[in-house]
Formats: sequence, structure tokens, C-alpha cells
Amino acid sequence: MILPAETYIELTADLADAILCETYLDDILTEEDNGDIRYTKNAQERFNEHLDMVCEKLSAYGICKEGE
Repeated sequence: MILPAETYIELTADLADAILCETYLDDILTEEDNGDIRYTKNAQERFNEHLDMVCEKLSAYGICKEGE
């Protein structure tokens, strides 16, 4: 199944974020000096790991984004 790139990116990011929020025990978000809210450095690293796992699992089931 080929998903539009925008849909695929949104889906994978939502799934990775959901996993992070359910499993990460430390603070997830931090506020920058300019007011931006971001993941903490460690939470960002974990999010990236979860995102890679989600993409691998979807790929194993033949789900990918257009252009791949």
C-alpha cells in the first residue's frame, strides 16, 4: 500500500509520539527561550528510535510512502 508522503509522515510521527508518551518516564517536553516547545534531547533520541521502528514495521507489511 502506498500512502501519500504527507499522510505517511503524519502517521509514522503520530505512532512514534504515542509510543514515546506511553513508555518514556522522564520529561518529554522543554520550552526554549523563544517560547517554542520541543522534545528534550533524550526524548528526541527515543522518538527517533521509535520512528525508525514504526517505519520498519510498516515496510514489512508493504506500507510505504509514495516515491519510495
